[in-house]
Amino acid sequence: MLWLKAWLEVRWRFVFLVGSILVVWLAPLWINATGVQPGVAASRQWMGLQLGSVLLYIFTAIYLAGSGINSQTMYAATTGFHGSMFFTLSLPVSRRRLLFVRTGLGALLTCILVVIMAGYILFLRPEATSAMQALVYMTRVIVCTMAVYALSVLLACVLDEMWQFMVACFFWIFVFMLQSKIEVVSRVSSLRGMSLNCYPITAPMPWTPVVASLVLTGVLLWISVLVVQRKEY
Repeated sequence: MLWLKAWLEVRWRFVFLVGSILVVWLAPLWINATGVQPGVAASRQWMGLQLGSVLLYIFTAIYLAGSGINSQTMYAATTGFHGSMFFTLSLPVSRRRLLFVRTGLGALLTCILVVIMAGYILFLRPEATSAMQALVYMTRVIVCTMAVYALSVLLACVLDEMWQFMVACFFWIFVFMLQSKIEVVSRVSSLRGMSLNCYPITAPMPWTPVVASLVLTGVLLWISVLVVQRKEY
């Protein structure tokens, strides 16, 4: 029942993201059969698409993590309704298990979309990509995206949907600004770990941002469990 209820909570978010990816990525290529705009080099256009993929990774992680324990729609937050939050918390299961189910399903759907988008980017790459290069890239993208997801899960445990999304977006914008000014942030940034501009497909696994993302994910999920178990909703 928990898995079914979690799916019912997140299904329209998943459908919306699939539709957004189709519009942002596939529509221009269907309109232009060659996949390359006139006067623009194929490699340059591909790098632009790759940069867009990083934004989609982040948006996917933030949006799918939004159906958390405390999350509710903007309408519900401004009219005093709480959707199914109180019903969910009244179920005869521990809050930790409830959090793990919702987090696990959202993480699974996030990974599915990230793998699809990463595979699509590598398919469009002008140069050939080996299976090992594709595996390394998808692994680091998933790990770095999970750091974004874990932060959004924590925010979804304490904030309504509209604030969770806004705070998460502003936080990663702030990280993006810091990584261009502070060397330490640049080395451990999950955003750089996702990007092929920072770490090309031919480069070895960037272990620093990958390990930092793993640690950050674990810490944020641990804090989320503590918050859910102690917070009075």
